[in-house]
Amino acid sequence: MAGHACRYTVRDVGFADLGNERYTFFCFIDDQVSGAQVDRLGQAASVLFGDANVRFQLVNLAKGDHPQAKRLAKRTPGVPAGLLLSPAGELAWPVNFPAVKPDNPEWSFLSSVVSSPTRDVLIKKLIPAYAVILFVEGTDAAQTRRARAAVDDAIKAITPLLPQMPKPVEHPPEVVVVPVKRIAGESVLLWSLGLDAGPVPEPQAVVLMGRGRRVGQPLRGGLVTRSELQEALAVVGQDCECGLDRVWMQGERFPLSWGRAERTAAYAALGFDPDNPQVKGEISRIISRGPNSQPNGAAASSHFDQLSLGYSEELIEFNIEPEELLEADPEPVAEAKPVESEPEPAALGQVNTVWWTLGIIAVATLVGGGLLLLRRSGN
Repeated sequence: MAGHACRYTVRDVGFADLGNERYTFFCFIDDQVSGAQVDRLGQAASVLFGDANVRFQLVNLAKGDHPQAKRLAKRTPGVPAGLLLSPAGELAWPVNFPAVKPDNPEWSFLSSVVSSPTRDVLIKKLIPAYAVILFVEGTDAAQTRRARAAVDDAIKAITPLLPQMPKPVEHPPEVVVVPVKRIAGESVLLWSLGLDAGPVPEPQAVVLMGRGRRVGQPLRGGLVTRSELQEALAVVGQDCECGLDRVWMQGERFPLSWGRAERTAAYAALGFDPDNPQVKGEISRIISRGPNSQPNGAAASSHFDQLSLGYSEELIEFNIEPEELLEADPEPVAEAKPVESEPEPAALGQVNTVWWTLGIIAVATLVGGGLLLLRRSGN
């Protein structure tokens, strides 16, 4: 039986937006917010969220309570307040209106949901690169140095293997670093990827691919190792064959805007349009028909050379000594019933000869008896 590899790799699937992973941004206002400001919020939302994986909802609390408003710690009357809800609806992150009034505070308020300096760099690198490791520095310098060395070693280890991948990518993985002093400005990005959104002693790392999709689980402290990162990087280049655990293709995506420039660059890098409806349909079927486990906080495998690629072989050895075989009681064997066998060709020949001889004798006897009767009748 012939087997055919999937035409898409895990990295290719990471560029697809199937439309079912949208964040929701609630913008809460009241009657003290002016109509002009409400118009500016709507205009900014139509521009910023038109190509983003975020839905915008304007909620006027003066017209009634809203269940999501309870998640806000506090709200100042007359000041818009934001709440970003995860695609599954389980997690929420508050977004504060700018305290220092810029020229267009409404634009700054909403743009912080889908854009930040680190996200802008990530998008530019993710399109041509095989993958990107987002590395968040910790306040502990020794742990941070050790983890950064593990990141560099993982990239060095995977880079020579890229030409052997089912669909080689010329651009090797890259690293994007978030220093401690910039963590506060990247809170939305870090929260969306399951990382700590505030400074902590332990460094953090996560592998990203395609359109900002996370690969595997976020790593912290001592879990930021070469083997864990190398495994996640190796999965990115594999065929999305039916046996591959779909959890590798369904990691969270961070909120981002994906406009015409990004779509054009992705098409040039991939050789196909990930936003084409037929491509989306095929990738959707690929994801739905394969095995899909739930993330459990650990990598799918602890061995780089035995990834979850749908097929593996293992040799099972039984250590049995010869003496054990001799001492083992044989199982009773049922007595075989006699079976009538076909006669041999030689025997068949002998039987046929006897029958021919008896037939000739019988014919001769009949002929002789008939002649004798004729003679008697003639006399």
